[in-house]
Amino acid sequence: MKHILILLLCIVNAASIYANPPKLNVERLFDGRYNNNKNVTISIYKNNGNYYRGLTVKNNPQIIKQIAEAIAKDEPRAKDFSDYQSADGRYTSLQVENNGEIIYIGLQRDKSGGGFFFIQGKEKAFK
Repeated sequence: MKHILILLLCIVNAASIYANPPKLNVERLFDGRYNNNKNVTISIYKNNGNYYRGLTVKNNPQIIKQIAEAIAKDEPRAKDFSDYQSADGRYTSLQVENNGEIIYIGLQRDKSGGGFFFIQGKEKAFK
């Protein structure tokens, strides 16, 4: 009986370790720092177990640089990563696995110093 109890405690402990928040650098971009910035539009949606956050930035290369730096810090954790430069702009995307789910992260930069950034996945991936 004692062995069964120890086994159950180990399973519960392992499950709690497995279900950790992702603690991504890009998540910190939604800490409120851009709430009053007229060049930034913030979108946050929760629907049917999905979670989405986005930033649309107009004419502010400094904010785009901050987003790109946060993505670069998260890149080592990426399961997949791509960075594509075209005549229209630059596109960066990565996928990070957490709690058995994929978190999709993307940044589209345009020549005007603006862009669009998003982080999206199942709610389970963020818990």
